[in-house]
Amino acid sequence: MTDPTIAAEGTAPLGLPDWRRRILDRTLVAGALLGPLAYVPSVWLSVREHLWGLVALDTLLYGWVLLLALKPRWPYSLRASSVVAMVLLMALVLGPTTGLRETALIWLEFASIVAALFLSRRSAYAVFGAGLLALVVLTVFMKSAIAPLGSPAWMGWVVTACSAVVLGGTLTLALTVLLRGLEDTNLSLMHKAEEHRQAEAALQRLEAELRRSQSLEVLGTLASGITHDLKNILHPILVLTELAQDELAPGSHAHQLLGDVLVAAERGNDLTQRILAFSRPRTALRHLVPVETILDEVSRLLRPTLPPGVRVRVLVDPPMARVEADSIELHQVLLNLGTNAAHAMRTTGGELLFRLRWASPDQIAIQVLDEGIGMDAETLARACEPLFTTKSEQEGTGLGLAMSLRIVEGLGGTLVLSSSPGKGTVAEIRLPAVLQEDPHQA
Repeated sequence: MTDPTIAAEGTAPLGLPDWRRRILDRTLVAGALLGPLAYVPSVWLSVREHLWGLVALDTLLYGWVLLLALKPRWPYSLRASSVVAMVLLMALVLGPTTGLRETALIWLEFASIVAALFLSRRSAYAVFGAGLLALVVLTVFMKSAIAPLGSPAWMGWVVTACSAVVLGGTLTLALTVLLRGLEDTNLSLMHKAEEHRQAEAALQRLEAELRRSQSLEVLGTLASGITHDLKNILHPILVLTELAQDELAPGSHAHQLLGDVLVAAERGNDLTQRILAFSRPRTALRHLVPVETILDEVSRLLRPTLPPGVRVRVLVDPPMARVEADSIELHQVLLNLGTNAAHAMRTTGGELLFRLRWASPDQIAIQVLDEGIGMDAETLARACEPLFTTKSEQEGTGLGLAMSLRIVEGLGGTLVLSSSPGKGTVAEIRLPAVLQEDPHQA
């Protein structure tokens, strides 16, 4: 049978309770194997003296040791208390029935040591006190008289008993203090190990952020150069297409074809603007923006473009909140999240919910919830990467979430996505905020 404490060694350091359990397991196994060395002579002597009660008690106790050794999954408190109780019982029975005073004395002092090893500190002290009381009882009621009061034999017994009490008490106290110190040391080591693991995890996160930042910097430099070239190419296409379209009759086939060219060129120009904004964010002029107003504007813009079966709703928890931001940037972030949510529900339908609430006295949470198809763990992990998208080339560029994340982080906030396949997605933005009636708004 596998020792559960041994199995735990590969995953976490063992605490004092685990070590006590292991020691108890080994002690019971040793008692089961070595028990006959004490059991056989005791039974032989008891039979010779016709002490049948002691024979039954020895047999019962040894049988109980065997059972405890074979049942390591029994509750620890039951097994440990049983061991201490058996030691005390042996001391209380051996002395009165056999007259073996020294043997009974050894078992009494051994009981407190066993209690200190397997039970709590208070329990060990209680067992030691019970042993002292039992020693007095054994001295008074033992069948074989010790010796007349004051005789050398009596003094010898007193010296032996007191020495045993001193040694037993000293060992009990030392063992309880030692185990308490080991427990404190073990807890300290476990705490330091946990701090070390957290520090390593934090270092890995910082290294990942540094690599991401360096990659974005390189990507931004490359994108900036390419985008300028594209703008130079698209600008004459837009101008000349508009001039050519003006010379054609509206509604003609050629006019419609040039309209398609113009739409495609404008889309390309918009893409270049977004790439430039991502690679070299502009210095925004920030002021206190009413978040509820931005949410209303975004919902009104989205409503006419929503797929069939998709409805939008705005839920705002009072009091009203304002954030220090560029209203255009905040509008862009929420519109992008709303567009992604609507796209996720194009086949399922459902509700697109914008919810504004206070996360703390100085922070708001803006949640964008959808009932769409959701994302698996791999997609969720890459959702905010630049140029990563699950949409077709005509539907997305993979820059929306990356730009939104950069804007939110620039405002001192966080953007967190949570999703699972078939259960929709929740995008939560947390930003520093003030109450609308804050005096600094004036």
